[in-house]
Amino acid sequence: MFFHEIAEELKTYMASSERGGIFVVQLVGDTLREPMTDEEEKMALNDKFNPVAELSLNMQDQIYEGKKFISKTRAGLICSRYDGADFAEEIDNLYDADKDHLQTFLARRGITVEIDELGSAMQDIMSQIFHGLAKGIRDVDIQLTIHEPRPSIKNLAENRIYFENGKLIIDGETIELPIQLDESQIYEFESGYISALCNAYAEALSRDEVTVDDIPNLPRKYQANFYDQRKAYLSAESIQRSISEVYEDGENQFDILKEDAFFGIKTTYYDDYDTGYRRLLEVLKKVSDIQLTKSKLMLIKNLIGNLERLGIVHILVNDETIKSWVDPYEE
Repeated sequence: MFFHEIAEELKTYMASSERGGIFVVQLVGDTLREPMTDEEEKMALNDKFNPVAELSLNMQDQIYEGKKFISKTRAGLICSRYDGADFAEEIDNLYDADKDHLQTFLARRGITVEIDELGSAMQDIMSQIFHGLAKGIRDVDIQLTIHEPRPSIKNLAENRIYFENGKLIIDGETIELPIQLDESQIYEFESGYISALCNAYAEALSRDEVTVDDIPNLPRKYQANFYDQRKAYLSAESIQRSISEVYEDGENQFDILKEDAFFGIKTTYYDDYDTGYRRLLEVLKKVSDIQLTKSKLMLIKNLIGNLERLGIVHILVNDETIKSWVDPYEE
């Protein structure tokens, strides 16, 4: 199925009097999540958060007509910002007659969907189309996943699954982990562990405060530490979110992993140190040495390496299991 086929069909119900190219921008925009950072907010204000909004109206018209296609780069950006929840709600709120027509449109293309499932089905279809375009595939073979039960990690067979380049390979079948967080922007949900790191740097430097904006001007060892910890956190958080989405028991197994890690570093964390920065370094050393055996995630070769172990520490800070590097007994 081509993007322009979906766009032409939906325009009939959602914006019949709108120009084709303008509807393309509207349609893509409807599937995107809300901006999550100050940078993304600025992009949205400048009409740059939607990757097709920057194109000329003529190019947008040609995409609507199927004469041009959304590029791999722009499609990749759409995938990284895709949500689809609002779009699914819009589909479910269409008039009954329009939903009947949409159901028939899908049926002619071999996609059988119940009326009350149209929203989630279209959310799935648009996601598959954008992921296809990101790989350079313009005519995407749609295989609905809304009825497929998520697999269980408990049923994974050791030595038959491994992790490589953002993908799980199971008996030769590839599952791409859907969430890859980007180091180029700082997300709101990073505030907890970043604040804890900054407090540790401030204490070590005998300053009242250190903020993210101060990081580029700190001594090099603190700069390097900050950037290394962000890389570790984003890698571990990407895996946590992806595993929770792909596997039925993914969230539970990651919780077991976090608990196992905390009990391995707990004594080190609560030990006495001259500074919180020294406490941080000692905990990071310890987490690389401990055995993590309780979670089934450890059966997946290459999934949880030393980088992700460090990242789990910062997830524990975000969860407030680790209260502070400066004062572990902080209320």
